[in-house]
Amino acid sequence: MFKYLLFGLLFPLKGNGLESDQRKPIRIQADTAVITDKAGLSFYEGDVLIVQGTLQIKADTVEIKSQDKNVQKIIARSGMGSKKLAKFKQILKTGGGEIFAEARQISYLVQEGRLLLNGQAKLEQSKDVFSGEMLFYDIGKGIVNLESGSSKERVNMTISPKESP
Repeated sequence: MFKYLLFGLLFPLKGNGLESDQRKPIRIQADTAVITDKAGLSFYEGDVLIVQGTLQIKADTVEIKSQDKNVQKIIARSGMGSKKLAKFKQILKTGGGEIFAEARQISYLVQEGRLLLNGQAKLEQSKDVFSGEMLFYDIGKGIVNLESGSSKERVNMTISPKESP
């Protein structure tokens, strides 16, 4: 069963990470790395940590696809049989708070500003929490789409009231 949530129209989520993040170097730590510069592919394995400004990605394995030295896509995965989930964290534009996401696989489409979460997907921003088997999040537009994964499972949301000034 497929569940949609056009959350951004009802309760706008602040979008996009800090612009200064894009101008910062990407730092990567891993146990091993294989980089194919001509193909624009790199693969990292073993407790991978990627940091660029306030952006942080942690996973067992990470694949990065680039074109003309610009990162296009980052795919972070938890390992087979691992209990740890891949994690994504970033501070959003001024006043937007922080976004935190975790799943078995996180695909970050950098140029489009979208996250695709597969397997035990969970997204938190401020006090709002969304979870399901699959989650699609457009960071700039603040749109969340959730899938339950099966007719027996359901998507879950916790939406906190706006705090009074």
